[in-house]
Amino acid sequence: MKHRTNPPLDMQRIVADILSGMSLKEKSLIANMDEKSLPYLQYAFDVYISKDADDDPQTGREIMKRVWQTLQETHRIRIVRERAKP
Repeated sequence: MKHRTNPPLDMQRIVADILSGMSLKEKSLIANMDEKSLPYLQYAFDVYISKDADDDPQTGREIMKRVWQTLQETHRIRIVRERAKP
């Protein structure tokens, strides 16, 4: 009997799928979270990605961290200063 292995996960696709289903408000809330607060979101991500991650909690944490890192780059609230006129 052959042991069947699952194909490697396409993390970029999973992250893109998660982000496409999120509202702007959700994205900005997560983007502005402290990294220490991420475990509070773990359960929600585990439920969402369980079909893709084969219930592997480490994979869920990795996906959640990648989502957060992406949002840090794209949706973080920043103070915009007006440039001085010459």
